[in-house]
Amino acid sequence: MDGILLINKEQGPTSFGAIEQVKRKFSIAKIGHSGTLDPLAKGLLLTLIGKATKIAEYMPDDKEYELEITFGRATNTDDAEGETVNEKPVPQNLEELVVAALPSFTGEITQIPPKFAAIKKDGKKLYELARAGKEVNPEPRTVNVHSIKYTGISGNKVYLTIACGSGTYMRSIARDLGEKAGSCAFLSDLTRTKIGPFTLAQGHKIGEMETLEGNLISMNDALYDMPFIMLSDVNYGRIKNGMPVDNTLPFKSGIVKLLYENEVAAIGQIKYGKVYVKRGI
Repeated sequence: MDGILLINKEQGPTSFGAIEQVKRKFSIAKIGHSGTLDPLAKGLLLTLIGKATKIAEYMPDDKEYELEITFGRATNTDDAEGETVNEKPVPQNLEELVVAALPSFTGEITQIPPKFAAIKKDGKKLYELARAGKEVNPEPRTVNVHSIKYTGISGNKVYLTIACGSGTYMRSIARDLGEKAGSCAFLSDLTRTKIGPFTLAQGHKIGEMETLEGNLISMNDALYDMPFIMLSDVNYGRIKNGMPVDNTLPFKSGIVKLLYENEVAAIGQIKYGKVYVKRGI
């Protein structure tokens, strides 16, 4: 069985732990995921099953999150799991300060990832180095935040909805927003509500699924915005043998999906007037 399974991950397991539950429950040989969620985070996790693991790099990377940020305290992990490293008074006009600061967190911004992050330095994940007591100084990186919507405040907790591109750390936004407001803060709750066109409402809780049948999204539908070429019997044979086919599309370069009988047979790359196999399925 091949396809994309949308999981509604609950708080607690890692992303890897969640897909391992699916793997064991349904005796799946090959499984992966796109877009990691921290153990304390919950929400939409895009899971790739069977041949769909081959299209991981082509999955949508625009995401949407709902955040709860707690002001007045900072942690070494920038979330509720870490140890307190700083405490500052919460400004009386917190709402006003937050709303005024939000525009500076939108668009193409530079942020420093949390010290406890899964990105690698010298071949090791940052959180492995941090847990070993080694000095960790993450490199700044450029990310894209499409929009931030202020949705409310309750005491020292602020609520936001953020739409962003790949690689954006919500923990960093929480930490930096605390500093911008003249206090300190950490991410106390996080829910991913959307990945590309897929929403949390489409997600399945692992414990509530009895079968994968009827719950998988086809690779063709998952690659919803990728241009396609329909293959004839002859061209399907050529593709399966690693041979190029004619480009029937009105552009001279780019990545396309090659369909045979409405299923993705390969990912192709247009060049030199032909379409070459970039990734066989």
